[in-house]
Amino acid sequence: MGIERIKLVAAIVLLVCLALPEYTCSRYVGPDGQTVSAGPDGVPATPYREVRENHYPLETFNVREIGWWIALLSFTWPWPVLIYRWRTRTRAGAARAVWVAEVLLAIGSGWVVWEASSVGTRAVGAYLAMAADAVYLCACIAELRKRRAPK
Repeated sequence: MGIERIKLVAAIVLLVCLALPEYTCSRYVGPDGQTVSAGPDGVPATPYREVRENHYPLETFNVREIGWWIALLSFTWPWPVLIYRWRTRTRAGAARAVWVAEVLLAIGSGWVVWEASSVGTRAVGAYLAMAADAVYLCACIAELRKRRAPK
């Protein structure tokens, strides 16, 4: 599998992660139906049942908040870069700038996912997104090694 295909697969996985839970929170429902974040002190936890809530990356998307645009960008950033690289043949200087942008975006995307998912218990979407960012970053490094290898 070539480096471009590895990047494509990582970009697809990152996009799919938008539909997967990023983190989960636990709440407890008492016998009276009241929802609490923790059982009252001194009361046995037996009558309380745990309810897990899944939270998704864009579940409360608001067009006017920059934070949500950053969250969206952290999952979709590879697509404009890949399309740009497939459509155009760039000169050496521009290719280097695109490569630096890819590395910075992969690292930044992983950091945004890490921070956003640290609100609760990380779920499958966060782990897959960070893995996809890591794979994309490794593909960028492999691409640099391939370019610098003697011919």
